[in-house]
Amino acid sequence: MMTTDCSVADSENRLLEPDILENEFTKPKTIPISTKYGFIIVTQQGSPNRPAIVTYHDIGYNSSSQFHQFFAFPEMMPVTEKFTIYHINAPGQDEQAHVLPTSFEYPTLDQLAVSVNDIFVQLDIKSAIGFGIGLGANILARFALQYPSKINGLIMVNCVSRSMKWLENFSIKRALKDATQDYWTESLLDYLIWYHLGADTQSSDQELVHMLRHHLKDNVKAKNVIKLLNSFFQRTAIQIDRQNDASKKADPSRTLQCLVLNITGATSPHKDDVMETNDRCDSATASYAEFADCGGAVLIEQPSKLAEAIRLFLQGLGYMSHLSIPRYSTANRLAEQTAEYKRQYGLLTKVPRRYSSQVQQGDYATSYKNDFDDEPRNRADSFTNRNTKF
Repeated sequence: MMTTDCSVADSENRLLEPDILENEFTKPKTIPISTKYGFIIVTQQGSPNRPAIVTYHDIGYNSSSQFHQFFAFPEMMPVTEKFTIYHINAPGQDEQAHVLPTSFEYPTLDQLAVSVNDIFVQLDIKSAIGFGIGLGANILARFALQYPSKINGLIMVNCVSRSMKWLENFSIKRALKDATQDYWTESLLDYLIWYHLGADTQSSDQELVHMLRHHLKDNVKAKNVIKLLNSFFQRTAIQIDRQNDASKKADPSRTLQCLVLNITGATSPHKDDVMETNDRCDSATASYAEFADCGGAVLIEQPSKLAEAIRLFLQGLGYMSHLSIPRYSTANRLAEQTAEYKRQYGLLTKVPRRYSSQVQQGDYATSYKNDFDDEPRNRADSFTNRNTKF
């Protein structure tokens, strides 16, 4: 009989289903929405009647497993305290979703973008900042093209804007074939693990691989996720054009009108696609950020760097005049954790990658202008017309 290491099980629970510190900002509120293309659950964090951030998750995740914990990190609390965050769950992907009927025709990515507008209308969101991961970034980019006045800024992590390539079809032939099933096969699981992590992270971080496999097998409805995966496989290219000739007028319907931040990891399987997406955006409004020591799972592998990039991007948009700094900085906290780990297990041991600790009420000093220097404000300019590596 197989035995399970309690420490491994505890680690999985901590990473996949962390206890959210529920305060007035981080406690999620559930909002059911009926759209043209299905019933959708939206969850809300942050106080109401603030500037809005709208998020969209990636394949195999939902608002709870991808975003709730991230917006409760100390590094993100300056954002969570100042914005109303609406997390959109694709049809059938939320935590409490029932298995979708076989007859349910899953929306295309363009149709899912239209359903985002239905959510804006019903929640009376006039405009918002979009924050999407993978498939979610693709959907929000389509939404921004269709409804340009409703998106002020767009943060896209691992956005693939092209359609499926012939060579890609050949390389994932088994996964494409199995996508007609309504249960997990090894080829589908292997594809999604590669899709989320990339080959380098797969080989270097077995704990993360095991965590993701466990999540897909036990925490989501396989049939529902496979329906969404099929929509991703059948996607069309996003019609984004970049006009290099100043004498030509760009077609507004094919140009992202807002500021855009394209983010990826140095070893992400989607790095080339993100660079291509960034190249297709207007160089005056789009920026590219690449995180070192990171594969495809940016929110898990480098949450602190991602939080910093988001805060600076929001500063560049004029939403945050200054940054609130935790009393204990990320660098100091991680240094203390590293020193303690090496004291326990030896100086030559490799320190595992860690999540940031959760915020406690009162961890943030009261924000006064004199409490902060001007350096963070100046660094916001790094996201204008510049590629950034962290």
